[in-house]
Amino acid sequence: MNSWKASMKRSNSEGETVTQATKPTTWSDPAKRVQPGRTEPVAQGWVNFLGGPMGRFAQVGRAAFWTPLRAIIAVAYVFLSLGYLSKANCTMGKPDDNGVLQLNWGGSRQYTSFCYNDIVPLYGARGLDSPGFVYDYSWVEDGLTRYMEYPVLAGLFQQFSATISRNTYFLADRFLPEVGWYFAVTALLMSILWVCTARMVAELAGNRIWDTLLVVGSPLLIMHAFTNWDIPSIFFLVAAMLAARNKKFWLAGILIGAGTAFKLWPLFVLGAYLTIAIRKRNLVPFFKMTVAAAVTWVAVNAPVYLRNPEAWSEFNRLNTDRGWEWTTIYAVISRATGWAGFDDGSGAPVILNTVTFVLFALGCLAVLILGLRAPKEPRVAELLTLIVGFFLLFNKVWSPQYSIWLIVPAVLAAPYWRLLLSWMTVDMMVWPILMWHMHGVQNLGLPGGALNLIVIARDVLIIAIMVVVVRQMFGKTPDKVAAAHNGHDPLLTTPDQWLTKLDDGTPSPTDPVPAPTTP
Repeated sequence: MNSWKASMKRSNSEGETVTQATKPTTWSDPAKRVQPGRTEPVAQGWVNFLGGPMGRFAQVGRAAFWTPLRAIIAVAYVFLSLGYLSKANCTMGKPDDNGVLQLNWGGSRQYTSFCYNDIVPLYGARGLDSPGFVYDYSWVEDGLTRYMEYPVLAGLFQQFSATISRNTYFLADRFLPEVGWYFAVTALLMSILWVCTARMVAELAGNRIWDTLLVVGSPLLIMHAFTNWDIPSIFFLVAAMLAARNKKFWLAGILIGAGTAFKLWPLFVLGAYLTIAIRKRNLVPFFKMTVAAAVTWVAVNAPVYLRNPEAWSEFNRLNTDRGWEWTTIYAVISRATGWAGFDDGSGAPVILNTVTFVLFALGCLAVLILGLRAPKEPRVAELLTLIVGFFLLFNKVWSPQYSIWLIVPAVLAAPYWRLLLSWMTVDMMVWPILMWHMHGVQNLGLPGGALNLIVIARDVLIIAIMVVVVRQMFGKTPDKVAAAHNGHDPLLTTPDQWLTKLDDGTPSPTDPVPAPTTP
């Protein structure tokens, strides 16, 4: 009994295989792990640099400390640190006449250092620097009473971080302004959530656990880990997918609802599960997740709505009234052609809102049709990648940190290292080029044409990822994830199921071709 408990403890902390008679395993067999250093050209280069591939006498799964999970977490810490350092110049201050450190953004530091983030300026602008309920705080802007513009759970997370930072500022008041300390506390809390996310992604990756390095080592994290509050929403989404994998559908729905109450986009995963449910002709799991998500969302939002309906509505009002963002395809067309847009600019962009909604709806419909017509059952990550991709490409707002939403789905859907790293690197460069452009041509800023080129390159690479996913679904491109799991979807099945080859009615690339018969 003691040895069984010990093995369970090792499985939960290190990601090693657990052999149990009464309970299915949740981690893959170490002996069946795919070694990207043998199959991916980019990974091969790194492996050779670090000492070469695994030798034939290596004992897989017997490392005393450097298990795959611990190596992944170590890389996560490194990239989180780089992400913090990339924003650190925007947290510095200088003493005022009373010797109190105040935030110093002089000389357009936020642009010249491309360290701008929403966390720092919104600390004071949204009343987070003072006690009180965040959705009670208001201010007047252009004759309009404004409130916190983030969904309820995101606003509460900001208030939680602010409460901690205000009450612990004495620890850092000699070397950071108060808002700089708030940024550090916020980054720490989100880093904890990101490490937990990495652990869950490693489990979902199954026999391709090393692909998780593409998630935690993404260049996008250097730029956008702490640009906004997006990491918690990714945490909820991944936790929901892990719960669904383990057949805990009510819990999965609760997590989806919480993620949607933080940022809207985790709701998209229900579209993937709906497609799977229709193909399986079993709507019960989808129904459970949808009901739980709706109840959770209402439970989180109702208290704020009842307390202050106007504050609760600010998120919807702002997103309805705002125009297109700098790096959307609409902005690119405008800068390239001088196009003024669909609307006359006198009010809310009604036509633009309609166009973006219709395009995204058509994209979702296309995903549903492709998912139902594919010769084999598509994987959850494939469908989610397409849905998120369509949202990013067609939406009128593409805050550059939105791109990190695509990291986990894309890695789990199509782990082609060269393609994914190319997209992440190009997408990372959108941010400094945008900052350089926003500095203004009069201040030697980049012209709009330079920004257009990098945005188009990013969009083309995302489209390329989506094309690869569609080709996988129709058997035109090898599905590396399915091949590593005997045809199974590791987001729907557990390791004990991967031992048996899935008979989906389609020949695998390794199956012998039957000899032609003569009449």
